[in-house]
Amino acid sequence: MSKKPVAGKPDLPSEDGDLSAELRRDLEKLVEGELAVEELSASKAAFLRAWLKDDAHRAEDYLRDLGGELKTLEERTGDWMLEAADPTKSAWPALMYCIRRGEPWALAGETVGEGEELQCIGCGYRALPQAGSQITPCHRCGYGCFRQISGGLTSE
Repeated sequence: MSKKPVAGKPDLPSEDGDLSAELRRDLEKLVEGELAVEELSASKAAFLRAWLKDDAHRAEDYLRDLGGELKTLEERTGDWMLEAADPTKSAWPALMYCIRRGEPWALAGETVGEGEELQCIGCGYRALPQAGSQITPCHRCGYGCFRQISGGLTSE
């Protein structure tokens, strides 16, 4: 009856001297295989590390760009809301107050006098435009009605 080799086990020679040489060769093959696996694993780990570093860099750029886009959308939304808001509802009583008290006021399109400061009746924004220039709507809220303040920024 002959012995069949068991799968996964090396064929063992019958002589003792050949046994140690054969085992040594099998052991060397196993070590070579292990070293090849380690080298392959190290190569794959280096590739994975480089890939993750690149992904992290791309994600950082993406998030930075996304933050810029969100800021732009936030500013646009604010502009749309200001355009949709009717400043006359809050500004009308202030304009009537100026008219009743006899305080000077001006509308967008009029010409600015010398040393004249303008205060927006809609939001309170104050500006000191150049004398002789045309009054433009408020830079903050877009309303075109201003209270005229003589004497510049220091007096009220």
